Amino acid sequence: MPVVPVRQGTITLTAPCERFEVLVVNRKINHGGHPILRWMADNVVLEERNDGSKKPSKNKSSEKIDGLSACLTALDRAMASTGGALLYVAGDEVTE
Repeated sequence: MPVVPVRQGTITLTAPCERFEVLVVNRKINHGGHPILRWMADNVVLEERNDGSKKPSKNKSSEKIDGLSACLTALDRAMASTGGALLYVAGDEVTE
């Protein structure tokens, strides 16, 4: 598997942040109740700049957000490899 650098700034992370928000609102994210990921999600704040760009931030917490940052990085790569389309697997059913 080739390693691809993913910058952790607003230019790179705006699209995955926006997609992640939609996935959360539509209940497409299932972390299985993982307590550490839930803790990291509680620590993260979405930093939005005047130009509409976004990135995760821990400005309001000194605790870890690495799990959410990793999710956004993975989402960025998934979106790049599929032209923005994502596949959802539920049982034997695969949908976009």
